[in-house]
Amino acid sequence: MRNRDENDNLIDQIIKNSNIDEEIKKNPGYGKPLPKNLFNGDVYSNFLNTAKDAGYLPIWISLQKEIREKISLTLKMIEKGIIASNIKSSIDEINEKIKKYNGSCPPNMQRSKVSLENIRGQYKFWE
Repeated sequence: MRNRDENDNLIDQIIKNSNIDEEIKKNPGYGKPLPKNLFNGDVYSNFLNTAKDAGYLPIWISLQKEIREKISLTLKMIEKGIIASNIKSSIDEINEKIKKYNGSCPPNMQRSKVSLENIRGQYKFWE
Protein backbone atom coordinates (compact mmCIF):
# COMPACT_ATOMS: atom_id res chain seq x y z
CA MET A 1 0.00 0.00 0.00
CA ARG A 2 1.33 3.44 -0.90
CA ASN A 3 1.80 6.17 1.62
CA ARG A 4 1.00 9.85 1.06
CA ASP A 5 4.52 10.83 -0.06
CA GLU A 6 4.60 8.09 -2.68
CA ASN A 7 1.19 9.21 -3.99
CA ASP A 8 2.35 12.83 -4.18
CA ASN A 9 5.45 11.77 -6.08
CA LEU A 10 3.34 9.66 -8.43
CA ILE A 11 1.02 12.61 -9.14
CA ASP A 12 3.99 14.91 -9.70
CA GLN A 13 5.43 12.40 -12.13
CA ILE A 14 2.13 12.10 -14.02
CA ILE A 15 1.90 15.88 -14.34
CA LYS A 16 5.46 16.12 -15.59
CA ASN A 17 4.84 13.40 -18.15
CA SER A 18 1.60 14.96 -19.41
CA ASN A 19 3.14 18.30 -20.45
CA ILE A 20 0.36 20.08 -18.60
CA ASP A 21 2.64 23.06 -17.97
CA GLU A 22 2.86 23.75 -21.70
CA GLU A 23 -0.90 23.42 -22.06
CA ILE A 24 -1.50 25.87 -19.22
CA LYS A 25 0.88 28.37 -20.78
CA LYS A 26 -1.15 28.27 -24.02
CA ASN A 27 -4.14 29.73 -22.16
CA PRO A 28 -4.70 33.31 -23.41
CA GLY A 29 -5.01 34.59 -19.84
CA TYR A 30 -1.81 32.95 -18.62
CA GLY A 31 0.54 35.39 -16.92
CA LYS A 32 -1.99 38.22 -16.93
CA PRO A 33 -3.11 39.67 -13.61
CA LEU A 34 -6.62 39.00 -12.39
CA PRO A 35 -9.01 41.96 -12.57
CA LYS A 36 -8.96 44.04 -9.38
CA ASN A 37 -12.74 43.92 -9.00
CA LEU A 38 -12.90 40.13 -9.22
CA PHE A 39 -13.10 39.61 -5.46
CA ASN A 40 -14.81 42.88 -4.54
CA GLY A 41 -18.51 43.12 -3.79
CA ASP A 42 -21.00 40.46 -4.72
CA VAL A 43 -19.39 37.28 -6.04
CA TYR A 44 -22.56 36.32 -7.93
CA SER A 45 -22.63 39.66 -9.79
CA ASN A 46 -18.97 39.22 -10.66
CA PHE A 47 -19.74 35.77 -12.01
CA LEU A 48 -22.61 37.10 -14.11
CA ASN A 49 -20.43 39.86 -15.57
CA THR A 50 -17.63 37.43 -16.37
CA ALA A 51 -20.05 34.92 -17.86
CA LYS A 52 -21.76 37.63 -19.89
CA ASP A 53 -18.41 38.77 -21.30
CA ALA A 54 -17.71 35.15 -22.27
CA GLY A 55 -21.05 34.87 -24.08
CA TYR A 56 -22.72 32.58 -21.53
CA LEU A 57 -26.48 32.98 -21.11
CA PRO A 58 -27.98 31.28 -18.03
CA ILE A 59 -30.96 29.02 -18.73
CA TRP A 60 -33.22 31.13 -16.55
CA ILE A 61 -32.64 34.19 -18.74
CA SER A 62 -33.83 32.35 -21.83
CA LEU A 63 -36.78 30.92 -19.86
CA GLN A 64 -37.63 34.45 -18.73
CA LYS A 65 -37.89 35.56 -22.37
CA GLU A 66 -39.98 32.53 -23.31
CA ILE A 67 -42.38 33.12 -20.41
CA ARG A 68 -42.77 36.80 -21.28
CA GLU A 69 -43.59 35.94 -24.91
CA LYS A 70 -46.02 33.18 -23.92
CA ILE A 71 -47.85 35.47 -21.47
CA SER A 72 -48.10 38.13 -24.18
CA LEU A 73 -49.59 35.60 -26.63
CA THR A 74 -52.04 34.39 -23.99
CA LEU A 75 -53.19 37.94 -23.27
CA LYS A 76 -53.84 38.39 -26.99
CA MET A 77 -55.83 35.15 -26.98
CA ILE A 78 -57.93 36.47 -24.08
CA GLU A 79 -58.58 39.76 -25.89
CA LYS A 80 -59.68 37.91 -29.05
CA GLY A 81 -62.05 35.70 -27.05
CA ILE A 82 -60.31 32.42 -27.87
CA ILE A 83 -61.85 29.26 -26.38
CA ALA A 84 -61.27 28.97 -22.63
CA SER A 85 -59.73 25.49 -22.91
CA ASN A 86 -57.00 26.84 -25.21
CA ILE A 87 -56.29 29.66 -22.77
CA LYS A 88 -56.19 27.18 -19.87
CA SER A 89 -53.66 24.97 -21.68
CA SER A 90 -51.56 28.04 -22.50
CA ILE A 91 -51.56 29.08 -18.83
CA ASP A 92 -50.58 25.52 -17.86
CA GLU A 93 -47.60 25.71 -20.26
CA ILE A 94 -46.60 29.07 -18.77
CA ASN A 95 -46.73 27.64 -15.25
CA GLU A 96 -44.53 24.69 -16.27
CA LYS A 97 -41.97 27.16 -17.61
CA ILE A 98 -42.24 29.22 -14.42
CA LYS A 99 -41.56 26.05 -12.40
CA LYS A 100 -38.37 25.44 -14.42
CA TYR A 101 -37.46 29.12 -14.13
CA ASN A 102 -37.87 29.12 -10.34
CA GLY A 103 -35.69 26.02 -10.11
CA SER A 104 -32.83 27.65 -11.98
CA CYS A 105 -32.90 31.35 -11.09
CA PRO A 106 -31.57 33.08 -7.95
CA PRO A 107 -34.07 32.88 -5.06
CA ASN A 108 -34.80 36.60 -5.03
CA MET A 109 -35.91 36.45 -8.68
CA GLN A 110 -38.44 33.64 -8.32
CA ARG A 111 -41.98 34.36 -9.50
CA SER A 112 -45.40 33.02 -8.63
CA LYS A 113 -47.53 31.06 -11.06
CA VAL A 114 -50.08 32.77 -13.27
CA SER A 115 -53.81 32.23 -13.46
CA LEU A 116 -56.59 33.66 -15.59
CA GLU A 117 -57.34 36.13 -12.81
CA ASN A 118 -53.79 37.48 -12.30
CA ILE A 119 -52.17 37.10 -15.73
CA ARG A 120 -52.36 40.82 -16.57
CA GLY A 121 -50.68 41.78 -13.31
CA GLN A 122 -48.08 39.05 -13.65
CA TYR A 123 -47.15 40.24 -17.14
CA LYS A 124 -45.79 43.46 -15.60
CA PHE A 125 -43.34 41.40 -13.51
CA TRP A 126 -42.07 39.62 -16.62
CA GLU A 127 -41.51 42.75 -18.74
